[in-house]
Amino acid sequence: MNQIILTGRLTAEPTVTYSSGKEPVAHAVFNFAVPDMSMKKSENGNYPTDFFRCSAWNKLAEVIESYCSKGTKLMVIGRLKNNNYEKDGQKIYSNEILIDSLEFLETKKPE
Repeated sequence: MNQIILTGRLTAEPTVTYSSGKEPVAHAVFNFAVPDMSMKKSENGNYPTDFFRCSAWNKLAEVIESYCSKGTKLMVIGRLKNNNYEKDGQKIYSNEILIDSLEFLETKKPE
């Protein structure tokens, strides 16, 4: 089984693109910061943090576009995807989290 559950915050505004065609398909990409609370805090009081590239498609991508921004706290559920390819004769390895669902962990404060 390939399932991953992460709780963290977006590190920047998500990027959402739409395919061209009769029925455009939305694709959202964002970076996600996840503190490792199993470790000791650093001298400045922060936990060590892992960063993940996340990707979502279709209606979920549209939700991300409408309601998520830098700093949004989420729980994401998805799966780990390996993206391995060759560039200039060198093997490149990268991973991303393909998001299947998400939950907002904070409410937006009224402006």
